[in-house]
Amino acid sequence: ELLLKAYYKINKSIKNCESLKEELNDKYKLINENLLNINNLDLNDCKQIFDFLIKEIDDVKIKIDDFKKFSDLYEVLNPILTQFELNLARIYVLNPKTQEDVYNKSLLWIKEHLEWLQLLIAHINAQEQGLIKNIIPLENIINERKLSKWGKKISN
Repeated sequence: ELLLKAYYKINKSIKNCESLKEELNDKYKLINENLLNINNLDLNDCKQIFDFLIKEIDDVKIKIDDFKKFSDLYEVLNPILTQFELNLARIYVLNPKTQEDVYNKSLLWIKEHLEWLQLLIAHINAQEQGLIKNIIPLENIINERKLSKWGKKISN
């Protein structure tokens, strides 16, 4: 029974990693594409795109906060989140004087978030690969004890 419970929890964690990684990859691509297109625009048009990108970034932060209930994944991500908040504080305290300074601060804010997303994706991928690698011995024990019928039900 304990083997099957452990197998279930590991499978659930792998699926959580896959879904979060996929969502973060999609957001990263969307933000990065919009950021690349911003170089061709004037400062007034950039504000609308910055507002959109910041909204998308806020959506990612909300999604990450929702993953607090999945303690296994959140334990891996919590140190990154804490360090990221400290890095953001340096940008937040910048006091822009001109419109160009506002543009540069927003650009720096978004680029910092892109780096953060890359770190999150890399850590989630490492967590997922570690779980996949280390679930194999558990699957072998389940098969040896002729519990593979239950293991397949859990996997699905």
